[in-house]
Amino acid sequence: MKHLLLVLLFPVSLHAQQTLGWYLPEVSYNPSIPTPQSWLGYPVGARHVTHDQLLGYMRALDQASERVQMVEYGRTHEERPLVCLIITAPANHQHIDFIRKNRLLLCDPSQSASLDPADAPAVVYMGYSIHGNEASGSNAALLVAYYLAAAQSPEAEAQLANTVVLLDPCFNPDGLQRFSTWVNSRRARNGSPDPAGDEFNEPWPGGRTNHYWFDLNRDWLVAQQPETPGRVALFQDWRPNVLTDHHEMGSNSTFFFQPGVPSRVNPITPARNQELTSAIGAYHARALSAKNSAFFSRENYDDYYYGKGSTYPDANGCIGILFEQASSRGSAQETENGLLTFPFTIRNQVVASLSTLQAVRDLRPELNAYLRDFYTEAARESLNDPAEAYVFGSQNTRVETRELMRMLQLHRVEVYALGETVRVESGDFLSGEAFVVPTGQAQYRMVRAMFERQIRFRDSIFYDISAWTLPDALGVPWSAVSRSSFSPRMLGNLLQMMPAIPLPDQEEAKFAYAVAADHLSLPVLIACGHRMNLRMKVTSKPLNIEAHTLKPGTVVLFTAGNEAGALRALLDSAAALGIPVQAIQQGQSMAGPDLGSNSLRPLAVPKVLLVTGKGMDAYSVGEVWHYLDTRLRMPVTLIESDRINEQVLSRYNVLILADGRPAGLASQTLRDYAGRGNTVIALGGGVRALDFLSLKPRPVTTGPTDARRPYASQEEDSRARALTGAIFKAKADLTHPLCYGLPRDTLAVFLQGNTFYEPANNPYATPLVLTGEPLLSGYVHPDQLPLAAGAAAALVYGVDAGRVICFPVSPCFRGFWRGTERLLANAIFFGSTISRQTAGRE
Repeated sequence: MKHLLLVLLFPVSLHAQQTLGWYLPEVSYNPSIPTPQSWLGYPVGARHVTHDQLLGYMRALDQASERVQMVEYGRTHEERPLVCLIITAPANHQHIDFIRKNRLLLCDPSQSASLDPADAPAVVYMGYSIHGNEASGSNAALLVAYYLAAAQSPEAEAQLANTVVLLDPCFNPDGLQRFSTWVNSRRARNGSPDPAGDEFNEPWPGGRTNHYWFDLNRDWLVAQQPETPGRVALFQDWRPNVLTDHHEMGSNSTFFFQPGVPSRVNPITPARNQELTSAIGAYHARALSAKNSAFFSRENYDDYYYGKGSTYPDANGCIGILFEQASSRGSAQETENGLLTFPFTIRNQVVASLSTLQAVRDLRPELNAYLRDFYTEAARESLNDPAEAYVFGSQNTRVETRELMRMLQLHRVEVYALGETVRVESGDFLSGEAFVVPTGQAQYRMVRAMFERQIRFRDSIFYDISAWTLPDALGVPWSAVSRSSFSPRMLGNLLQMMPAIPLPDQEEAKFAYAVAADHLSLPVLIACGHRMNLRMKVTSKPLNIEAHTLKPGTVVLFTAGNEAGALRALLDSAAALGIPVQAIQQGQSMAGPDLGSNSLRPLAVPKVLLVTGKGMDAYSVGEVWHYLDTRLRMPVTLIESDRINEQVLSRYNVLILADGRPAGLASQTLRDYAGRGNTVIALGGGVRALDFLSLKPRPVTTGPTDARRPYASQEEDSRARALTGAIFKAKADLTHPLCYGLPRDTLAVFLQGNTFYEPANNPYATPLVLTGEPLLSGYVHPDQLPLAAGAAAALVYGVDAGRVICFPVSPCFRGFWRGTERLLANAIFFGSTISRQTAGRE
């Protein structure tokens, strides 16, 4: 009978409701401030808060408390507001803009020497749940915000008198809403803690990512998603001392706080940063120990890639701190450490938030001194940099150059117009087309973070990518300018905003219009032309007509056969995009084929199916979806692989297989589909699903075979061989349809994973190959690097009447690898024009 009673009561224990006193310090609270429970209608932790509930409570605090001011800094793809609470003493709010501007003087080496760091308030940026299914963070934000708004103790009031808290309750509203909806819909009154239950296992793609399945915690530096620019601008406006980034990890773990692995810190980050991180960590250790919560530090996680929320601050004089809480995922889950409840995970996040505030209160003078010294020391470091400046940009990469300038200016990097022509080994940079970033500026360390290439490392294991050199990623020509080559005349006007792209002049054409190949936005225009039902052709050979040289890849629209109004609308779109259009009055070429030649291939309207679902990498699928939907503005249908059959396939002529191996979609089905005259495009690991092709992976070295190694070294030996992401130099055949419009025949490609492929058996079928010494930046294990030399970066196979195009590289990696996304567009629009005689055999 006793055992039966325990069984009956056990489910109740899964949903035990916790009081405010269990989460927060036992102090007096202002009764006029609504508690989370009074607003939500249930105690924190009893359910997963949805984003609309979270937002509503933050608005309630804004209205009820003189300590709180809520600002909206952006909107998500799904139009959810992104908000931040500025929380400080009411007296500080009276001159909050003065406080903000005055602390920025600490970051100005020309003025900071006369300032006393002890006189300035500290600023803490507290950010929660950038991964939507790591929900303990945002649920903890309810409690932390209430404490800061309502606590009436001497400690809390002293804290707010000397601190400005920027509290961002949810970095990823769309992901949090998706996850909370799933979990709440699977929550039972009498739940089961079995980890196999639906409550703990979201369907593909899960709630971690934003609307387009991007990991927002990789977007701080490149700012490609709408959630990011406003957040970065807020950070740069305030230059906080500490930023906390609240995450979750595997359910069988405990609680992690930084510092991470000491040898895995970006070399740009000063040693003092890690010393202060450790000092703050001592506060977390004491607070968590007092709650009998297990934790660990200095393991697993790193501080290398500056695109993460806990690492981006390190390049800006701030201490970024990552918190990782073992995730209950649902209400309560059985783990290796016992029953893990959702309220327990929330409490640990609250404890770490409050211990951070205590540390900042005690270390405020040291943190402000570090902020000041960070920029002062950076100014001295810049004097020893062999580069006096970086120059970048060209006429035929105006769109990409503009994007690089946007990133630089977002991070408060000074950019100047180029005042005079710069000649370097790789070519000339022209005044009026190029721009200059001097190294001698306050954001010197950010300049290094964005421009430097790195191939030597202290450690061989990376939590994320090991290289991201931004001008390489964007395909922008650039060069360092040495001190001996630099002239002050190179610095033109300091640019406060991005210069507008001048609208090209347009002449009326009697015969045809030719749209230049070498413009990043040409695929946007092609997609627009298809929507308008315009007939378009692409040149496959160079031709010269009316003093115009038309390169392969030029798109031609004849006036005959195209509706005049639609044609004019397309020309207006071209002007808005800054794409030059050449008016042609007659059809005879002076050199090369005439315009009526069969060498001009008609462009079929692509009807694109993007494979999703179980087995596919959501990040990779999301990159493609985002590129097609937001950049090319073309329709694309997303269908889960186990719902794809012959009837579905009959409606599409282009199928894209991103990284992964689709569940339920047979290789033979893909082969038959291509054979009927369609195009299959495979990216990254998706290439491996095409086992009907004669692809030849180069053998990967798996480790020492004849030497003894310590058992304890196995994990690190294995991780050191993983290619987490590096930049390689590739050589392109600019006459091949896949490479039409590329500004140069060399480009930087991004590659992850250790699979390198031999070129195809047809000499014309590998239009993009890695060079003989391909590594530009990033870590590659010495045993694997020889495999990269001469490896294929793009391959084309013929399957009966169709084409299969393989990209072992990532052509639109994380949305910022603009320099190679044209390859994907060309595969979609021009893939069907590729000659069968130039394609590899199955």
